[in-house]
Amino acid sequence: MAEEILVALAGGVFDQHDQVLRVLQSAFAYQGGQVNPPSSVTRMTEEDVENDAKNGDLIVAETLEGEIVGCLFTKEDEDDKGPFFYLFHVAVLESHQGKGVGNRLLDLAETLAQSKSLDRVQIMSRVELKPVHAYFMNQGFKLIGTFNHDGFDRPTSLRFEKRL
Repeated sequence: MAEEILVALAGGVFDQHDQVLRVLQSAFAYQGGQVNPPSSVTRMTEEDVENDAKNGDLIVAETLEGEIVGCLFTKEDEDDKGPFFYLFHVAVLESHQGKGVGNRLLDLAETLAQSKSLDRVQIMSRVELKPVHAYFMNQGFKLIGTFNHDGFDRPTSLRFEKRL
């Protein structure tokens, strides 16, 4: 029987920022030496996780035993086309990848965006991570632009958008 995973918005009494940090660091570890500049996840602390959650929303995926196996952060943002929901630090432990956990995290983020009357979600991925780009495009996202990190004269990330 498949393991049951609960996906929910982390509420006000959420106190498992250490587990979320562990998931982020584990899920992003493969990028080491692959992306330039290195992911900000490599420098994150529990306090950073807590602050990101307070400045937006944190969605977590956990087992019935309470082990966090995936996460996704959101925040409201705006560009020249108006407001949108920005998704970032999407992570699923390798042991739970390919089981629909990422899809469920994205689905809840889209539902949350719609509850806030936002009709667009955006997400970015480093240019080197082609399998991640393919995953986002399979989820209905379209490539809409690039982003250069400070000090780089070339695009370092790709920006994707999905209309809801």
